[in-house]
Amino acid sequence: MPSIRLDGAGVSGDRRWCLVDAARRQVLRTVSHPRLMALDVLAEGPDDALVVRGPGGERAEATPRPTGAILTCDYWGRPVELRLCEHPVVDLAARLLDRPPRALALALAPPAAVVYGGGVHLVATATLAALSARLGAPVDPARTRASVVVDAGPEPWIEEGWVGREVALGEARVRVLTATPRCAVLDLEPGSGRRDLPVLRALADCRGNPDGMGPRLGVDGEVSRPGDVRPGDVVVVH
Repeated sequence: MPSIRLDGAGVSGDRRWCLVDAARRQVLRTVSHPRLMALDVLAEGPDDALVVRGPGGERAEATPRPTGAILTCDYWGRPVELRLCEHPVVDLAARLLDRPPRALALALAPPAAVVYGGGVHLVATATLAALSARLGAPVDPARTRASVVVDAGPEPWIEEGWVGREVALGEARVRVLTATPRCAVLDLEPGSGRRDLPVLRALADCRGNPDGMGPRLGVDGEVSRPGDVRPGDVVVVH
């Protein structure tokens, strides 16, 4: 992306939309429904039109139309209040999951409500390189859902030393809170959802999982100063 905006909740617009199982009152997560990773959000166009492409090239393009319904759903054990909308992406998702369209809904989420950890997630390039070497295959940064991938030199796992510190990213500043526990979504190929690499196992082999919460990869943080971040911006750890 040419730039991202970091605001009080994290990356502006990040996971603004989600798909939900309305009957079960659950936000659909890709770790449980990997086929949804085949959906590609192309743009949020004029008049807030949401454009999504399916795996066969089919497009769902429309401005989401609020139904007026508000539904409280579960997301990783916490309740989130979502505003339901009508949009043809529901039909695409239903076909991928072999579910009736009426079982699913598109929902507008409050900022950062359906982000698993902190509003900003940072991963160092050397960390990805070390994990790739362990696997013998390149690890696409997209697997990590990183907000920003940081070139911080040759030392892997260096970002874990930023916990409790602030990191300046371009115009913005992030307070680093914790190393990020990871789940099996790392094993899923971005763009298809195919389980193609044992990334989580490789991560556990080299980093361990002492508390049972999942091996750590990257760090989570919160925005302490809003601003824009662009590729090539200087990064300073304070």
